[in-house]
Amino acid sequence: MIQKLQAVQYFIISVAVALYPFQVGAGLTESAIQSLTVQIKEQKTKTIAGQPLLATDFIINFYTHRYYSPVWYNTDAERELISELRLGIANGFSPGDFHLNALQEVRAMAEQGNPSDIAQYEVLASDAAARLIKYSYFGKVDPAGLDQAWNFERPIIKSNPVKLLSEYLDGEGFSTLMRQIEIKNKQYKQLIDALARYKIIAQNGGWVKIPDHEVIKPGMISPTVSRLRDRLDAEGSLYLGKTLPKAPNISVEPSQIYDIYLENDIRTFQARHGLEADGVIGKRSFQALNRTAEHRVDQLKLSLERGRWLMRDLNEDFILVNIAGARAYLVRADGTLWTTRSITGSQYRKTPVFRDKIKYMEFNPTWTVPRSIFLKDKLAKIRQDPVYLERNNYVVKQSNGDLISPKLVNWSSPNPNVTLMQKPGPNNALGLVKFMFPNQYAVYLHDTNDKSLFNRNQRNLSSGCVRLEYPFELAMLLMEDDPDWSFKRMQAILDSKKTTRINLLKPIPVLLTYWTSWVEENQVHFREDIYDRDTVILNALKNK
Repeated sequence: MIQKLQAVQYFIISVAVALYPFQVGAGLTESAIQSLTVQIKEQKTKTIAGQPLLATDFIINFYTHRYYSPVWYNTDAERELISELRLGIANGFSPGDFHLNALQEVRAMAEQGNPSDIAQYEVLASDAAARLIKYSYFGKVDPAGLDQAWNFERPIIKSNPVKLLSEYLDGEGFSTLMRQIEIKNKQYKQLIDALARYKIIAQNGGWVKIPDHEVIKPGMISPTVSRLRDRLDAEGSLYLGKTLPKAPNISVEPSQIYDIYLENDIRTFQARHGLEADGVIGKRSFQALNRTAEHRVDQLKLSLERGRWLMRDLNEDFILVNIAGARAYLVRADGTLWTTRSITGSQYRKTPVFRDKIKYMEFNPTWTVPRSIFLKDKLAKIRQDPVYLERNNYVVKQSNGDLISPKLVNWSSPNPNVTLMQKPGPNNALGLVKFMFPNQYAVYLHDTNDKSLFNRNQRNLSSGCVRLEYPFELAMLLMEDDPDWSFKRMQAILDSKKTTRINLLKPIPVLLTYWTSWVEENQVHFREDIYDRDTVILNALKNK
């Protein structure tokens, strides 16, 4: 009888352990964690301390994998987690992204030893860790949800995230995992440093606003000049201007004299903001000067977020076009950089943001005029100038591709059913070379027949394509591994005046991107948001 009773008890205990592994013989904290994960799974618990849980599936699987044992509370992993969350804020995230304030409150409650409070802290900390990993790896905002044309591939974490995190927690630690995830790109790290500097400036009150009721020119004496010095000094942009000039008489305050030294600092400021660096402070210079420090902080946060979208795993050479900054860069795998001024799309004919690969170059190209440009620009010029087509080397094609005499076309029609093609030559709108990555937008990089436009500081002037100031330098750089290529050969092709296609030995990625802040030659550059793209991303960063 006793043996039968023992057998029945053993069976009941075995079933209980199988069904509720931590309700029998397990610690109270483990039981509390298990109970909380069950509530999360059944969607009875969606928030902890008022904080919405983002990684619910991860939390359930993570604690199931670890048999509901606590991970963070009062461990080395906890100290590493808090340290990494603070580093996340240095990368442009906000404390609310990782429940930092709520974590402190729940942690204080957990110190009383209540298993339920410890369980809540564990789950909230795990959600913060999951958020940090996801945001650091992919970015917080999904760009595809903001731009239907977005075609950049998102990186993929191939490992099981639960097992991966557990392996690091049981081995080298959470911080080591984050070092594996962090972006190594030099520009990204420079942006982090810039953000730290501008955060301090903002926390210290930023800078004074400059009255903009009068244009300030070199040589002037005005109280505004004194405020200019204070403004530049607050940003760390007052260099030569720190030395005050000698006043002509005792009635003049030296700081109010706009001397050559302050002019030098102003010119540097204007260049960093894409303005005419002439030392004259007018409407656009006042606008840049009076952007707040908080505004600059937001711009740097946006650039870091865009960096998380784009800068991971760029281990090979690539070309980057900054549409907002009107510059193009060839970035080598070893970190070396070649750059040139560019001309990008106007506010009304925006250059799209996308990624592709340049596969070939075309020398002495023809230009088939896009339909929209034909109707909006060319048609009116043809009507007004009978020899416009001949003078600019255009031919006219019918819908079947056959040539047709311009005299046979009814140009008064609102929509003539013809296509214009400009033949190769020095007046061709594409210049003498274009870099091809066939895409749905009919956008590419190319030379131009109007080099004077590169002297402008505002160079968002094109109909969508990207014009390069020094395209032949880029052509030589892209072909430098080809033993059959030389400058002499390129010149011979150009001299032939024949359209010639040259394939690259290896297609090179080209990234058409949009940055309103970046670091170049150790200086932080800012631009206005010409396409009105910053606000929607910033709102998503702040509100999500």
